[in-house]
Amino acid sequence: MSSKAQRRGSDYRRKRKRFHNNQYTRKVSDKLDVDCISASAKKLCKESDLDKEVRNFNQSNGYRLINIDILLSELSQYVTCPNCNTKAVLKEKILYGLVSEFYVECHSCSTLSTFKSSPVIASGKDYEVNTRITYAMRTVGQGFCGIKHFCTAMDLPPPVSQKAYEKILRKINLASCEVADDSMKNASKEEILASGSNEICVSGDGTWKTRGHTSHIGIQNLDVHMRSGN
Repeated sequence: MSSKAQRRGSDYRRKRKRFHNNQYTRKVSDKLDVDCISASAKKLCKESDLDKEVRNFNQSNGYRLINIDILLSELSQYVTCPNCNTKAVLKEKILYGLVSEFYVECHSCSTLSTFKSSPVIASGKDYEVNTRITYAMRTVGQGFCGIKHFCTAMDLPPPVSQKAYEKILRKINLASCEVADDSMKNASKEEILASGSNEICVSGDGTWKTRGHTSHIGIQNLDVHMRSGN
């Protein structure tokens, strides 16, 4: 039996040729360190300035959910008029959305002082709490109807109108685009500094809410993660 016939036998296994690179293979002079830690874990381990700010955050700031009857009844026991030093009354009226205007009224000298439960955003005329509730509900996939259901279930005042909600949403969209652009630019700069080259490998993907290219709702994702973990 010839050697060719023997190679055709069932017990014969041909050796595979090993790949030894070709002209299209990119030559890497330095060896890449293999790191099993994910990029998300690295970001969580890094202590940024924001983390330090949150750690040293004063617990008396921010927003709280509190029953308005308890607040008014308790504070009214200690509120006094700054002019005549007699007992005053703290009352509340709904102003705009989740913003309330409180006023201290003195029956003796008719002094009236007011303050609001939320500051105004410096870049516009919108109240911060109305912008926050809009942004918070959008991050969990809810819109205007979701805000109304949430306010109803939590016994909160009704939110802003549909027109005001859309106005706030447009401002949030503009601010989010600016932050996203700055973040991507910073990520590309970090990657270039880490790799020492403009040739960066990226991977992208996209999808639509409904089938077909006529859908107006879609998402795209672009990952840049060679050395810097971005």
